[in-house]
Amino acid sequence: MGSPFICPRYVEMKATEGQSRPGDHDGRMAHGVVIYLVALLLALPVFLVVQPYVPVIVIPVGNGWRLDAILTFILLLWILILLVRRFQLAVYTVLVLAVAGITVTALTGRYGFKDVYRDYALFLASLRDNTRPLPQLLQQPGPFKDAEVLRARIDYQTPAVRSFAVRSATRWFGDVPIKEGEYTLVQAFSVFKVINSSWTYVSDVKGGEYFAYASESTELLAGDCDDHAILMAACIKAIGGDVRLVRTTGHVYPELRIGDAAAMERAVYLVREVLFRNEARHATIYYHTDAQGDHWINLDYTRDHPGGEVMNEAINGVLHL
Repeated sequence: MGSPFICPRYVEMKATEGQSRPGDHDGRMAHGVVIYLVALLLALPVFLVVQPYVPVIVIPVGNGWRLDAILTFILLLWILILLVRRFQLAVYTVLVLAVAGITVTALTGRYGFKDVYRDYALFLASLRDNTRPLPQLLQQPGPFKDAEVLRARIDYQTPAVRSFAVRSATRWFGDVPIKEGEYTLVQAFSVFKVINSSWTYVSDVKGGEYFAYASESTELLAGDCDDHAILMAACIKAIGGDVRLVRTTGHVYPELRIGDAAAMERAVYLVREVLFRNEARHATIYYHTDAQGDHWINLDYTRDHPGGEVMNEAINGVLHL
């Protein structure tokens, strides 16, 4: 039997059948990247909402690795990748419409891609556990060691303290737009910035205890924790703020009264987004709540922003001023 005639073009087509075209691989890669990016953008806010309800699992390596957070994020990302792939037509349709809409508003100068990034970042920040309540403190002044000595050193009505407090209160944040009734709060934060940016720690005499008057520390801007607390408290009181001193096992630090939950929310926004953006942009703000429902944040010299993490020591008492 003779061999059937085989068309060369047919042979060429059969040889190349099943092979990818040069651009197919790049197309699949770009498609996969889009799926992962969309899933990642969705996973971040979902993770911030879900994570507080996941049991904590810490790996004792270094400062401790949050295994629960790692596993939760990986699981959520995997689930969302599957969902985006399953409903990719709907997802891509929404993305195309969104990009087209933002492009139009960007060209008209109303809302651009930078605004999208800003709003997404603020959305994530609003979902973060950016405040953390601490155990309720004692509600009455003292009694704790040297409480009345500390009170006597807070000479906030002296000219030296008043002058220093006013200069410090008006040094920073003068150009920040604030609401009516927030002047004292913002000025107290300015006092904090002035003192903490200049404070130098100096120990007391060996085997003894020295409590400097606030009027003394306005010149020195140096001393130990109780000297700092005395000066900070005196300056806050000198400009009309409410302050108290918290005594722990081996430390003393001042706390500023913020007010109710709404005032606390506003203060957190100012600290993290406006006044101490570089220092506290991604920081957790810690606070105490008293029996009247007022919130208090610390102004400790060991932190570079109001409401920083407090030392993990037992609290011996509170001195209300």
